[in-house]
Amino acid sequence: MILCFGMLLLSVPCSPQNIRFSSPSEPVRIVAVGDIMSHQTQIDSAYSKDCDCWDFSGVFDEVASMISEADLAVGNLETTLPGDPKMYSGYPQFGAPDSLAKAIKDIGFDVLSTANNHSCDKGKIGVVRTLSVLDQLGLKHLGTYKDQDEYSKNRILKVSVGDLSLVFLDYTYGTNGLEIPAGTVINLIDKDLIASDIALAKKSKPDAIIVMYHYGTEYLHEPDPFQVEMVDFAFQSGADIVLGGHPHTLQRFGKKTLKDKFGIEKERFFIYSLGNFISGQDRRHVDGGIILKFSLSKDGDRLNISDIGYEPLWVYIDRSGSKSKFRLLPVKKYLNNDQERKLPEASFQRMKQFYKDTVEVLGPIK
Repeated sequence: MILCFGMLLLSVPCSPQNIRFSSPSEPVRIVAVGDIMSHQTQIDSAYSKDCDCWDFSGVFDEVASMISEADLAVGNLETTLPGDPKMYSGYPQFGAPDSLAKAIKDIGFDVLSTANNHSCDKGKIGVVRTLSVLDQLGLKHLGTYKDQDEYSKNRILKVSVGDLSLVFLDYTYGTNGLEIPAGTVINLIDKDLIASDIALAKKSKPDAIIVMYHYGTEYLHEPDPFQVEMVDFAFQSGADIVLGGHPHTLQRFGKKTLKDKFGIEKERFFIYSLGNFISGQDRRHVDGGIILKFSLSKDGDRLNISDIGYEPLWVYIDRSGSKSKFRLLPVKKYLNNDQERKLPEASFQRMKQFYKDTVEVLGPIK
């Protein structure tokens, strides 16, 4: 994927080469996933004594193409990258090896939200170093900031992809009661801040403003009133798309036609919760997730949101060897259990149950 970030559009003289017509732009294909987690079982599974290292690459082999083929891939990094192996841990205070972020980068992710209830799990080193590692890997990030200077520079994340200019904003309901480390900035859900950020973003005239929320009540299959309120507030403030997470369960997506405070009435897109992408939560409803897919294009000043669909994913924990191995599987590929990787009957039935539950919540797969 070739992307240009934060491009400044300059005025240039007209020529036959740069005359632009109002025909619809080429659609940009976007994928979004939920929580990228690092429970202790995942960390232990990835460890190899041979190299005294942690290798997560095999986890994503079977879904890598679904991510890399998109023009833009977005997810929520719900762990920190503290650097010291002594600080690697799962719930309740997450800290993962850098190799998890590298595996995410290698399969094609471009943008990671970092504002969530686990942002402060490893104190200031967790906040600061996580962002440094993502910078080194070339992964764009938003929602947490090393210091006020970085916040001032990157408060509004601008991403240019294809013919579109996009803005991303990110907010969390809290940090599990942990104090935000001195000097760092964590975007908390605050209506004044959100409205101010969207108004500031609109000054650059982006084609779409995408708000990412970490909010809601865990393990519900329907959004709680706060989620509904905050999605509508983002739209009324001028956002075009809302991508939600935190409940770990999947919650419905759809479109709303709504007039914002600027007097613009148009169709807007949301998903209340993307659920988990990868985690060690090995029980019904949270043992899988989706890749949400949609396309964006513009026709004059109008944003078109089309080709909305999803791919169900299930986390298979292979316990056949001396050590458990995590594998993220595309469910549709395994519905007949006729692949080279044949699932044990109990695992196969659990995967089918996840598939049934997912379709009941999100509707038929298109």
